[in-house]
Amino acid sequence: MPQENAPELFGLFRYLHRLSKEAKSGMKASLSGCPKCHFMMLEAVLVQINEHGTDGAIYVSDLAAAVKQPLPAVSRGLRQLEQDGFIERITDPKDRRKTLVRATECGLAASRQCEVALNSYFERVLARIPAQQRKQMFALKDALLDAVEAENAAQQSILKGETNHGKNL
Repeated sequence: MPQENAPELFGLFRYLHRLSKEAKSGMKASLSGCPKCHFMMLEAVLVQINEHGTDGAIYVSDLAAAVKQPLPAVSRGLRQLEQDGFIERITDPKDRRKTLVRATECGLAASRQCEVALNSYFERVLARIPAQQRKQMFALKDALLDAVEAENAAQQSILKGETNHGKNL
């Protein structure tokens, strides 16, 4: 990569950090009227139940693997959600050594309320961007992510000793 592009890249990284920081601040403020539900943890559980669970539940061990977190860390988060009444942990009747996690009605309602608040926040944010710029933004939104993912895949292939043709070196 030519050195003359370095200042632009550093500016992009600073921009992404600032965007993330400001968006988190706005999201936090938009959730102030919602039940305190550890929204990100609750959403992670609900997403994993939806993607990897069965009958509205997921094994704690499968949840930990899916979110790539150690089991003790996941258990601590689940304990907080359980104390707040947003999830329940149930011993698997088929294998009493395993524990299932299921969202409660209270957890689902809290999640929906938070989603409405966040959607409203981002609708207000997008309303501040002129229509033509919104159209351009949405047209280009995946370009950087696609480029990063392609480069990461290429790097992984190199690390695994593969050539462009999938043959080992």
